[in-house]
Amino acid sequence: MTENERKEYINSLFRIYPVCRKLVFDTFDKKKYGITRTQQVIMLTLGVNGSLTMSGLASKINTSNEQATRAVAQLVEKGFIERMHDSANRRIIRIKLTDEAKEFVEQIKREMHEDFLERFSVFSDDELEELVKATNIIAEKLNKMAI
Repeated sequence: MTENERKEYINSLFRIYPVCRKLVFDTFDKKKYGITRTQQVIMLTLGVNGSLTMSGLASKINTSNEQATRAVAQLVEKGFIERMHDSANRRIIRIKLTDEAKEFVEQIKREMHEDFLERFSVFSDDELEELVKATNIIAEKLNKMAI
């Protein structure tokens, strides 16, 4: 791959990111849940990953430990996150979604699913199949790169 092709790929990521972010947050924003964007990302991240340490969470969502801690504290107050000691090392605090928050995240996913189904109506079946394949490839490659 040439240097120019690599630069074009990087530029494509810059084009994809704001669109993906908007598509995800539009569902939250429509419903006015009173949850900040950082809190939304935290809940979605914990919904996918289960429990994480605070530093693990901060790393996954690309924010500082301090900002993650503040957002998590507010989610604890709302009853969406619980803290627990790590079984291997009691000094490490792990966080996870409460059962209420898990249901909330599932509700959001259902609403996103409905929103996306509406948005997908602009595609033919062939275009949608192509999009699914491309998205799966992109997700696989980006996850490999992010490790």
